[in-house]
This record gives sequence, C-alpha cells and structure tokens, in this order.
Amino acid sequence: MNPSEAPRPIPLTILSGFLGAGKTTLLNHLLKSDHGLRIAVLVNDFGAINIDAQLIVGVPTSEQITLANGCVCCSIRGDLLRAALQLIERPDPPDYIVIEPSGVSDPVSVAQTFQLPELRQRIRLDAIVAVVDAEQFEQLEGANAYLAYEQLTVADLIVINKVDLVTPERVAALKRKWLYPTARVIETSFGRVPVDLLLDTGRFDPSRLLARPAHAVHVHAAGAHDHDHVHDHSLMFSAYSWQSAAPLSLKALRKALKRLPNTLYRAKGLLYLADDPTRRGVLQVAGTRLSLTLGEPWGETPPCTQIVGIGAPDSFDAAALDALWESCRADKQPVSLAEQILGGALTWLRGKP
Repeated sequence: MNPSEAPRPIPLTILSGFLGAGKTTLLNHLLKSDHGLRIAVLVNDFGAINIDAQLIVGVPTSEQITLANGCVCCSIRGDLLRAALQLIERPDPPDYIVIEPSGVSDPVSVAQTFQLPELRQRIRLDAIVAVVDAEQFEQLEGANAYLAYEQLTVADLIVINKVDLVTPERVAALKRKWLYPTARVIETSFGRVPVDLLLDTGRFDPSRLLARPAHAVHVHAAGAHDHDHVHDHSLMFSAYSWQSAAPLSLKALRKALKRLPNTLYRAKGLLYLADDPTRRGVLQVAGTRLSLTLGEPWGETPPCTQIVGIGAPDSFDAAALDALWESCRADKQPVSLAEQILGGALTWLRGKP
C-alpha cells in the first residue's frame, strides 16, 4: 500500500478514575449518545470476575474485549497490545476505541502501550479522561489518595462526577486543590458529559508521559498466584470474588450489606434475586455509599450471582465474606410462623377423606 493511502489512525480515549468514581456509568452514557460511531470497548476490571464488562450496554460482544484482571501492572500491557492489534487488523475495524482500565490502574502504563512501534502508526491516543467522585474523593487516604491524585496528573479532561451529592462549596474546594492547568475540568452527575468533550478532542499531550514514569500497582487476587516481578508494595490491594447459582433473599442481603468490613473500599456485583428472578440485581459499594438496584433482564443468560471487591491488603477475611453471602441464599432463610401454620393447614386439608 502506498503510504499516502494508509488508513487514518483510529482515535482512542482512556477512561480512568479511582474505584467507584463512575467510569462505567459515563461509558454507558457515551455509548447511548448520538455520535454515529462504531466504538470498540476494552475493559480491565479488578478481581477474578469482570463485572464492568457485563454492565456495559449497547456494545455487541464482538466489539467488547475483556482484558486480564488481577495484576494490572504486569499482565495488562501484553493483553492491551494483543487486543488492540486484534481490533485494528479486522476487516471492519472500529471508528473509535475506548479503554476502561481498572480503578487501581495507572493510566500512564496504559498510555505507554500505545506508544509502542506496533501501534503508534495505527492508533492515535486522543485523550486521557479522569473521573472523580465528588463525594468520596476527599475521604481517600494513604496509598489510595496517592494513586487517585496520580491519575489526575496525566489527565487531559477531569470529570468531577456525582456533584448532585455535594454542595457547590465542596466542588470548588476540590478544584482549588488541583494544579493541572492543562486539563479541562467538567462538573456533572450520572456521568452525563457531552460527547464532543469526550471523543476526538485531540487534547492528549505525550510530553506529560515523559514527565512522569509509570508506577507499578499490585493487586493481589485471592487464590491467584504471585508473579515474579518487582512491584511498588506501597500500593497494594487485596481483591475478592464470590459467585453462586443459588438465588438470594433480598431481605437477607440488606442485612448482610450492613456487615461489610470498612476496609472493603469497593464492591460490585450482579445478583440473582429470588424476589425478582427475571432481572439482574446490581450491587454497587463505593466507600460509605451503597446501592442495590434492578437492572436488565437476564434474557438467555443463566442467572447467577457474581460479586467482586477490593480493599486494603490482608484487611478482610475472605472465608468470612463467603459465609456472609452464603447466609443470604433464599433456601437457607428461616420459615416464618405464619408459613409454618399455613403449611400445616394445607397438609391437614389434603389428608381429609
């Protein structure tokens, strides 16, 4: 092919942000918007189950690629390279690519992947977007706060999300703390950002990647093997996952959620509820905020519960969490006195000659 006939590089946006900031909500808003583009989505979630990939709507399976989970500092780069090459070498490559890395990923590591010779001429990094939870961001401490601020230092666009949960004074205080004049800052709720501010903006500045090296962030997934790599152990998290094919009791779940350890920074899941077995229950836990809602119908997907969580290293008992969720199974709930009496009465009536 003549160089002048080479295809236009496919633009790409990295959608970063700390745990629970609202990245998937923003991504779903983007995908539902009227932009006329075929967008491929690459998702990297923490833990052994990729919940975020299942929460994304409006993207055919062929246009969505789930990346490796667990150790985001090691394995994601190779998977990103393979996934990106797989997309651009298709007969019908997408018009745009959006990457949603895990909330504990360093966007620099992701961005540097697309500076590799194999991709540099085929994919154009358009912008790094960082989503911020307006209510929870100031409550981050230690390694969590460090990582969340580091994600902002390379952002071309900072989206302060969930402003409906705080006062304008709180938002103004957040903005005063940031000294990144090259980044545009947008305030919103429910991830509602105009498409023109997210796609094909051309705001990415490669010089910022050179100014800050990528930091290794290690996620130790329960049951996963350790890698023989050097990690920055000042930034470590423990990941957790649980799944079951048995339906759960909503009443028991509400009680169990009050007993979650405070050291579990983030949890999310798809729930098979006995109270409404045809629709997916969606669990979201971010800091002190918790929600349990009904989502899309299960359709042809066999219903099951899948829950993932992430928190401080060695700060929660995985076996105790397993037992907590097991106690929510609908078949393990005590039968009320009224049900016992009714059951007895029905048995007696059937036995009457």
